[in-house]
Amino acid sequence: MQYTLFRAHDIRAKREAFAGTEGVRLGTALAHYFIHTLSVSSVVLARDARLGGAELQQTLISVFSNAGLDVYVEPNPVGTCQFYYACLSHAEAAAVMVTASHNPASYLGMKLVGPNLQVISMGHGKLGGLEEVQKLYEKEVPIGKPLRVGNVHVLDTLSSFIAYSADLAQVEACDVDSLSIGCDFQHGSAGPAIARAFGELGVHYTALHLIPNGNFPQGDPNPGIETSMRDAKAFLTEQPLDLFFAYDGDGDRMDLLYKGRQLSPSLVMLSIADELAKLNKSDSNPIFLFDVKASPPLLAEMQRHGRKVAIVQPGHSAIKQLMNSSTQAFYLCAVEESAHYYYQLKGLDCKRYASENTLFYTLLILKAYKRNPSLFENARKLQDSFFREREWSVSIKDDSERAVFLKKVGMLLASKGATTLSVDAQGNSLGANLYRYGLDQTEIYRVWFQVFQRLSQSEDNLLRFEVLASDQGLCQEIAKAIKDLESASHRTT
Repeated sequence: MQYTLFRAHDIRAKREAFAGTEGVRLGTALAHYFIHTLSVSSVVLARDARLGGAELQQTLISVFSNAGLDVYVEPNPVGTCQFYYACLSHAEAAAVMVTASHNPASYLGMKLVGPNLQVISMGHGKLGGLEEVQKLYEKEVPIGKPLRVGNVHVLDTLSSFIAYSADLAQVEACDVDSLSIGCDFQHGSAGPAIARAFGELGVHYTALHLIPNGNFPQGDPNPGIETSMRDAKAFLTEQPLDLFFAYDGDGDRMDLLYKGRQLSPSLVMLSIADELAKLNKSDSNPIFLFDVKASPPLLAEMQRHGRKVAIVQPGHSAIKQLMNSSTQAFYLCAVEESAHYYYQLKGLDCKRYASENTLFYTLLILKAYKRNPSLFENARKLQDSFFREREWSVSIKDDSERAVFLKKVGMLLASKGATTLSVDAQGNSLGANLYRYGLDQTEIYRVWFQVFQRLSQSEDNLLRFEVLASDQGLCQEIAKAIKDLESASHRTT
């Protein structure tokens, strides 16, 4: 059976695609890329709790060390953010995280980074990053005889990761102790580190699905799926709490439920913007990055408070690349509506590296809430001032039929007065189309709407749509019109 292994941002497929000799073949391609393209002599290797992850990690230890690479291995399940911390501790190394993030239990995969946490994905990294790895994999290019067998070093970064994250957020026990919160770890691998941090800082917490379990008995480890949050919703019905956190399978996504309802990630960023600004020592007025789905009222509110904002193409590769490479502006942080948060992490060499740390953001949220709970109440009121039809998918496999459908969507929205935005202020692609009515750079009119549309970067043949509007009727009308076009498209194929 053929599997699509190489995705836009990572390597991901059904678990059996990595078993036995296939794992060796993939590990060989990675070792070749690390040694001959990145010119590194060591690799950091970690995994989350997924089934098959331990076996694949063991295979990679063997392949990498026999290729002459020194291997720094976290043998127990860890979250991806803890993995990134381990990478900061070995900045000269390449690195592999065995994970399939929020995907169903039947999936396995890998996230890759180069030295200094440089992005490796399709089109990002030396010789095109994953594009080159894919070529090496498909051609089964041999590594060559090594001069030596690499050494294997066992890591245990749990305690230092917690201390680092608290220090990065400048959070002490007095900033967060006595708070009562809830959290759902979805049986993912970030639970032990985050829960231990809560305990050390005196936070009173109730943890659902704390123990890492690659079977994910509660459902797909994705807080964005309603069925996966059933236990959380039931808990909050019985024990209402102002703050409830939910994390995905590898812990690099963090949803916040404020008083039982999700607070949009961009509005969470609004609530902690002052705390983030206080941490910044590099620029007096840094830029806050938001993905293209962020609501226009949110962007206007940030600007009203004197914050510089910009919108960016979604996807961790594009965001990290922009934050790391820009010489014209200082991007302090970024957030995606998928609940991925980014920050300029401080390395052990005191340099800055754009990456993810949900423990850092969790602690910063707690600190901001204890200091001023009204920030979150105001953010919720802003969220309630407009309406959202949450992202849905449209599957049209034929390229020409998909193009016809998108043309009809564009004509429909243009007939309602919408203009199309597909690049940012500097002319960089947003990786999506924004159809906007009643919005310009300086003003939001009484009646407005915004439609987000892009082709999925992680799943084949899927278009994604989301609608925001000034009133519920308009929001539902536009969403229904697009869905009606989809239904008509399927009837004619």
